Amino acid sequence: MAASRSSSSSHVYLNGRTLEGGGQLVRIAIGLSALTGRPVSIDHVRANRGGKKGLKRSHVAAVKMLAEISGSKISGGEVGSQFLNFFPQSARSKIGPLLNLSQVTVKPEYDIKLTTAGAILLVFQALYPYLLYVGSQASAPFVKVNITGGTNAAWSPSYDYAAQVLIPNFAKLGLPPLSIILHKRGWSAGPVDLGSVTFLIHTLASEHNPESKNQPTGSLEKDQDRTTEPLCSFPRINLMDHERGKVTQIDITILAPDRPAINGDAEESTGSTVRQFMEHTTERTLRHKIRKLDPSIFAELSTLSLPFEEDTFSKSTAKSTPVPIKIHTSEATNHRSHVYILLVAHTSSGFRIGHEILGGVGGDRLPRPKSKGKQKQQPAHDPRGDSQDQIELSAAADLVRRCVEGFIGEISKEEIPIERSIAQPNQKDPSTAKRSCLDPNMRDQIVVFEALGKACHAGVHDTESTDIETLEDERDWTLHTKTAHWVCRKMLNV
Repeated sequence: MAASRSSSSSHVYLNGRTLEGGGQLVRIAIGLSALTGRPVSIDHVRANRGGKKGLKRSHVAAVKMLAEISGSKISGGEVGSQFLNFFPQSARSKIGPLLNLSQVTVKPEYDIKLTTAGAILLVFQALYPYLLYVGSQASAPFVKVNITGGTNAAWSPSYDYAAQVLIPNFAKLGLPPLSIILHKRGWSAGPVDLGSVTFLIHTLASEHNPESKNQPTGSLEKDQDRTTEPLCSFPRINLMDHERGKVTQIDITILAPDRPAINGDAEESTGSTVRQFMEHTTERTLRHKIRKLDPSIFAELSTLSLPFEEDTFSKSTAKSTPVPIKIHTSEATNHRSHVYILLVAHTSSGFRIGHEILGGVGGDRLPRPKSKGKQKQQPAHDPRGDSQDQIELSAAADLVRRCVEGFIGEISKEEIPIERSIAQPNQKDPSTAKRSCLDPNMRDQIVVFEALGKACHAGVHDTESTDIETLEDERDWTLHTKTAHWVCRKMLNV
């Protein structure tokens, strides 16, 4: 067994109550365990979560699938378990911190089916680093992962956030191409409604990762293993090497019900569905809010490369809108609990900054649209329905307000000046704490890749380093970000 092959010092023990104390700690730990061959034991699993403690169905699905893919052994991997032992069986490489790829077998396609609308993106989070590394052994241009579950689930990145923010930012930071295909939406709120997506994972093979052609050797001696063992490496990622950039465009995604016309305030909503009302209100609120921001946050209109019709529109509204605001996606849902907003800022440095919110406007399942044909005449207005309309309008407007305020906070924060007096003798002199180019939720998603890149390139000095070190503004770090850093230090010693 792996435990007998490993020294006691290589076995990692984690207290599941640390910091965030939730599922992210488990997902990152088992992913790094599979990658490094280091067994990990976690107790007090999800002890900081309200309600039921221990593993949920989606956590169990991720643990079992990763164990199956990697050939690892597990104990405690049942729903409700508050401890978990994960024992990798593959041997660690002699020329790096990760597994020996020559001993790994990978299938070109995997299917994961959750029985609830658990977050698909969180299950994928546990599998992605491992498949990114070992997928080159699959004898296919990419590894295909099909997951059934929730695409729009509470307390997790949605499909829309992944497609519009997560994946573009991964590519910008040097990770290989990743695609996500939506087959059907699945919602965690309201009636059970499972969705499905497919991920296409291009791996760290040399054709997709130029850096793998020039691997660091550090102080390792050349031996027989170097000629037979495949070389593969995660790219080095230093967020402080990237500028945040200026906002060039803002995209709006609205998922909300289309129901008969709302009888609200005439100026705002007569003849509108909930979805149309939210589109109008979101765009209007955004325009109002961004006019009050420092103009330096936005790119000069003259520097933007826009299609003719969009350029004409932008010039005509330049006085009220510093950058174009567009509806990226607008879809009708069939339940009042299925309401979602995503705002995405494109930046001049090529990154995306997003803010999303999931909620509902109350009520029961909406009637499905009838077949096309002659429409029935709308019934006369019934004043008894006004109260429900107003409740829906108020709930929708509140979701819009909260999402816009959160988004404005993401794009408007400034850097922190650092007192030079904190510099210690013989240390680099810090000058400024710079905001990262990522929003807080994206920030915690990249921690594991930063750590893996650092571990893969340990001992390789950056010849371009200077005496002035730019520090990261950690005010944007969420508890999830801090937890991810803690787990990575424990598992990778970086």
